[in-house]
Order: sequence, then structure tokens, then C-alpha cells
Amino acid sequence: MPLSSSLRCRTPLGWALASVVLCGLGCRGEEISNDCENQGQEFFRRTQQETQELLSPVPDRGPYPVALQLTEDGVNRLLGGAVADQEVPFAGTLQLGFATTEFEPESEPVIEFAEVPGCSNCILFSLQFGIDLSSGNQPLSSGTGFVQMAIPMRLESDEAAGVSTLVADYGEATIEDLFLVVYGVNSKEHDTLTGALKILLTERIQEDYGPVDLLEIGSWTIGQDQVRLIARELIVRPDDGKLVLGMQTNLPLGPDTGIDLAGELPNNTPMAVTMDTRLFLNMSHRMFDEGQIARRYDDDGNPDPGGLYGVTLNELAGNDAGLEQLDSIFRVWRIADGYCGFAEASMPLEVSVNNTLTGIDITPGDATIIGGEGSGAAALEERELVEDNQDLISTFRSSLADAVGTTINYDSLDLEGSTILFEIQDVEVGELTINSYLDFLVVQNPDEDG
Repeated sequence: MPLSSSLRCRTPLGWALASVVLCGLGCRGEEISNDCENQGQEFFRRTQQETQELLSPVPDRGPYPVALQLTEDGVNRLLGGAVADQEVPFAGTLQLGFATTEFEPESEPVIEFAEVPGCSNCILFSLQFGIDLSSGNQPLSSGTGFVQMAIPMRLESDEAAGVSTLVADYGEATIEDLFLVVYGVNSKEHDTLTGALKILLTERIQEDYGPVDLLEIGSWTIGQDQVRLIARELIVRPDDGKLVLGMQTNLPLGPDTGIDLAGELPNNTPMAVTMDTRLFLNMSHRMFDEGQIARRYDDDGNPDPGGLYGVTLNELAGNDAGLEQLDSIFRVWRIADGYCGFAEASMPLEVSVNNTLTGIDITPGDATIIGGEGSGAAALEERELVEDNQDLISTFRSSLADAVGTTINYDSLDLEGSTILFEIQDVEVGELTINSYLDFLVVQNPDEDG
């Protein structure tokens, strides 16, 4: 009868039983000792390869492994309230010859994307305004107008806190377009007057206004809160109808890691979070380092720093066949106390939308043995070791799914005085990228003083 059929070594404890029977069949203690020594050394060598020393500082340029993308509609919904809550940068007083001119907004700004010469990080604010002319205390005329301003945007980062702030630099704003009707004058008929007013109004705005914080972009909250995700670059892509925040991490990533930022978002999708699938392996390795995923286990599959069994994670990547899942390959090792080796297994992590709980669920599927060595070679024939007895593997895969889920469910955006409620519309898994398409609602917080 084949050894695998007679032993029925379905659990890690079965490996120990296998070692006893094999010794009874004539194996020598020295060979067993050497086998465990070699396997143990190989296990520890692989764990060292998986160790993730965090980068300092966080890289400040692309290519970016993560990007937050917003359409014009998304930016207006997200930032419109923040802009309106601030003093909109178009109000003041000008002296025009004999008349004093007062102007102030009469509508909330509409945010638009366009190519602004000399300012690649500018977005446009368009609004209606009112204008009053007076001489001394004597009103002369009232009118209306329309203005379009180019507002430079920038990011300010606090790596220690894991926070970036989107800042509108009103002090560098310029007027791109202006129209007004007042005192019987239509600016469309007076190009020289309009040009002069644009200069004067730009100077007044730059004198009266300064930088304003609009949005706080936070990091992941995972593990021991040492892994950082920092928004490093604001990219306005008018041709694609979107604004992109390129985000970097202190996880060490390969030189080929980085997402393609080109292309429009799907219709009726105001926001997307795009991640390079290759960062999930590095994040998982880091969670081993921080103890969020156990590296070693006892006979019953419980985490144990001195346990006979260990786990290494070889691969974790997007599925290349179009399935909504990440594919993992890992090894379960026996590294001491008898007949040693490893079993290599594959396991899918299914990705699905669940707005009721997490937003995106990561559900581990069954582990399937695909190879092995030493004691693990018996597991290759005895597939029920994984299929029916998954105490160790169950603990590991649950921790792995939690780490991947926390990584992919990034939504750390904060507006002062408001709460942002997110809803996942869809998730799209590719071999190299995962796109989470979101809708959201901005709700003003209750006034504590009211």
C-alpha cells in the first residue's frame, strides 16, 4: 500500500507521524537532522528575503503605486463645500478714477479643468459676481459680472502624521476670463478696459488672499501604523476630465511598480482609487514583520513564535485570466523535530463589493497543494492535508485577507466640518491594477454650538 494512503497525514501533526513511520522503515537520525537543518535554514533565508525595511523618507515622485482620481463632478462635490465655506477669493474694493468699485460673489464657484499656460497644477473657479459703483456716499450704478480664475493647487505633506493637505493658493490666483455690465458699459465692447480690470482685480485678489487648506488626505491605518501612504503630486488632466493625486508609500517596491494615470473614468463615476496589485505582496510581507500575520505556528495551527511550522508568501498578484481575484502562492514549512520540508499551495483571494460592511470584501478560497519537498512531498499526494485539515492555513489566510482588505479599502479623506460617506460602485481587478470606483456624499457635521 502506498505510504501516503496508509499514513493519512492530513494535518501538520501527520508530518510528525510520517517521520516516525519513515524512521521505522530505516531512515537514520543523522539524515533526518540534516534534512531539518537544511529546511530550517532555507525557511529562515526566505523570511529574511521577505523582510520589509520601510523607506525614509517616503519617495516624493512617481511612478506611483496608488492614485486617487476625481472627475470635475467629483471635485465640485468634494471641494465645492470647502471652497464655499471659506471666503471665496473674489471680493474687494477698487478705486477706478472718480468711482469706488465694490465687487463680491453672488454664486458658489464652479470648478473646471482646463489647460492653463504656465500653471500645470491650476484648476479654474468660475462664478457670478455683483458690482457697485459709488462716489463718496453717492451710489452711481450696480451691475453683474462673470469671472473665471485660475487657482494654483499644491500638496503639503506631514510624513510623521501620514497626512497630506490639498492647498488652494489664492495668493497666486490669476483672472483668465472676465465679463461685466455696469454703468451702461458692456465689457465685451471694451477690450482695453476689460484687460485693465483683469490686471487690477488680479492684483487685488493676490494682495487680499492667501493659501487655504481644502482637503486632508490621510494614510492607511494598518498594523502598527508605521506604513505610510502620502499624496505627493497633484496632476490635472483636462483631456481625461480628471484630477489625479499620485500617492507614494514607504513600502519598498520594485522598479517596475507604478500605475498608468492616463484615461477617463467610467461614466457617472466621480471618484476612483487605483492600486498597483504588486504592492499587496510587499504590504503582506510587512504585516509578517509587524506580527499582524503570524510567521510560525504550533501543531494545532495556533500562532507560536517558537512553533515547528512556518509560512512564507511567494506570490500575490492580480489574476491574469480576468477573474475578480488576487492569486497567492505560499509555503507551509516544517522546520524542526524530525522529518522536515514544505508544502507549496495556491489560494485565490476573491474581491467583491460589500457596502453594508467593509466596502470591498476579500474572501480567501480553498488552498490547493501544487508542490512540495521533504515532508511536504507527502502532502502533494495527500491533498486532504489542505482540503480537510486547514487549522494552520485557515489562521494564515484569514490574516492575509484582513491585511489585503485593509489595504484596498482606502478612503482616508477628511473635510473640516463635514463627513464623507463612501459607496463602492464597482471594483475591477486586473493583472497589474485594481480600480475601486466610488460614489460619495458630503454631509455637513452638526454645529456643536447650535
